[in-house]
Amino acid sequence: MTSITQTPLLDAVTRLENYRVRMVDTTTDERPADEPEWYKRALASFRLNVGQVEYPCHFGRNAMEWGLLYTTWLETGRHDDLAPALAAFLDYAQPEAELRKVFAIFVEPDGIPRTHKEYGQQFWRLLSSLNAADTQPWPHDVPKLPEDPNWEFSFHGHPLFVFGAAPTHSVRRSRNLCDTLVLLFQPRTVFEGIEGGTPAGTVARRRIRKRLLAWDNAPAHPSMGDYGDPSNFEWRQYYIAEDDSDVFPTCPFGFGAAAAAARPSTS
Repeated sequence: MTSITQTPLLDAVTRLENYRVRMVDTTTDERPADEPEWYKRALASFRLNVGQVEYPCHFGRNAMEWGLLYTTWLETGRHDDLAPALAAFLDYAQPEAELRKVFAIFVEPDGIPRTHKEYGQQFWRLLSSLNAADTQPWPHDVPKLPEDPNWEFSFHGHPLFVFGAAPTHSVRRSRNLCDTLVLLFQPRTVFEGIEGGTPAGTVARRRIRKRLLAWDNAPAHPSMGDYGDPSNFEWRQYYIAEDDSDVFPTCPFGFGAAAAAARPSTS
């Protein structure tokens, strides 16, 4: 019998399943039996919101419709599962970097009522814990200080755009996708060709902002700028307020385990 050597892509697919990272299949409502009920409900709500034709971010809707959206769930007390799941997704996405793949992580609700700021604190704690668990060097061309306009969150050697969607968004409905916190990750490579200042990027942003105004009944948050713009700080876009203010006056991100422990509280 001829032996078949497993390819790196097949290895990556196996790791996806090992960490319960699954493509959203819009052709069926059936879900695997091992998925918890809270996650099934949250995912159904997510699909209903993002799948609407009027949803402002057509990139997100297209990713779901074209089989490029991957999701998993994060159980209470199992936050160590976050880092290997994200690493598995990035290893899987990298060979086809030209495809605009998106990864959404649903955080299990623990029954504790939270304010919008408290969801933000949870969001930033998870990003800091990812950084503390990262086994790969921070990209050499990405600054380590969020106060630098060229900073962006990076993990497993990849610069990423990240944002948090919370159920406490009532005005900015585009960031209320279900009844729990969702973290969405996009490799920076998905924006190649549509960067700020490019003709395609200008058209895409104008279209999204116009749709945001109709969907959210509010203009885009003033922090929603273009990456690399000296007046723009990427971290301010990750978790936004209902009004035009910032949820946090300074970035809550802690670089490395020591920094995460020593950083001042955002409460």
